[in-house]
Amino acid sequence: MSQQLMQSEKNTWGKGQVLAAVLAGDIAAATISATAISPILTVIDRSVVENAAPAKQPLLSTLRTNILNSVRRPRLLFATKPFIYMWTLYAATYTTANAVESIGTALTAGADRILISSITFISTCLVNVPLGVWKDVRFVQTYGRSVEQVKFSKMVGNTRPVASPTRSTSPARATRSSRTVAATFLFRDAITIFGSISLPPMLSSAVSAPDPLIPDPSTKNAAIQIFTPVLSQVVATPLHLLGLDFYTSPEGSSADRTQRIKSALLPTTAIRCARIIPAFGIGMVMNTWLRDCFHGQVRGSDFL
Repeated sequence: MSQQLMQSEKNTWGKGQVLAAVLAGDIAAATISATAISPILTVIDRSVVENAAPAKQPLLSTLRTNILNSVRRPRLLFATKPFIYMWTLYAATYTTANAVESIGTALTAGADRILISSITFISTCLVNVPLGVWKDVRFVQTYGRSVEQVKFSKMVGNTRPVASPTRSTSPARATRSSRTVAATFLFRDAITIFGSISLPPMLSSAVSAPDPLIPDPSTKNAAIQIFTPVLSQVVATPLHLLGLDFYTSPEGSSADRTQRIKSALLPTTAIRCARIIPAFGIGMVMNTWLRDCFHGQVRGSDFL
């Protein structure tokens, strides 16, 4: 009996070591992937926010200027708070998805994949959505102002405190405006996550029949996985612009607000469709590949 108890404790300790090593690999994969994609996402989001400001420049011109400044002074980019906000969002999102799936697989021995996938999705949403809203509010607080105040030629990001666009309004109106901005971004992120995580598998099941255009099922699934998140931005971008406009022009009329959104809709939709490729395409592929590599090292180590 004593020998069996010692063996059971040894097995439990061994499983704990394996899970700890697996989780370490999950965290490493998530942080590396987030570090790789955050610079370009920071530049894109900054350009979109500045373009939505009242005294805006053309989006492509703003994007080009920010990219050139980032290439010339990369250390300034990595030192800015907006980069930290972006990195935190994706590092936390990837880490949550990785860790929850690993823990669920360990606890159920991988027997219930539907349950594991559901818990992973819910957990990822609970982390990604509020952090996404937090990141966007910080971005509009930093960059959602007149372009004359933004020093394009000096540095990548000026994160000094700036006057809020709602300072001339009453506190009650400012509070309502902040809640409206947060709610709009929340709805936008819900659409993005649904289009990036939930909808692709549903579409893959619906179009599983042979197709003369794309006969290979794996190629078809990959195409759906890549392009469905991109197309979700057609719906999410108007909400994104609405939230930015509520922040930069909280007292604007509905007619003026509609006109501003219309003028920025086409270029912003295009750039957000392109933006989601590194965020939920390249980033997820890199995260999955690194995670598999780290897990393979654990399987080949003395832990097992």
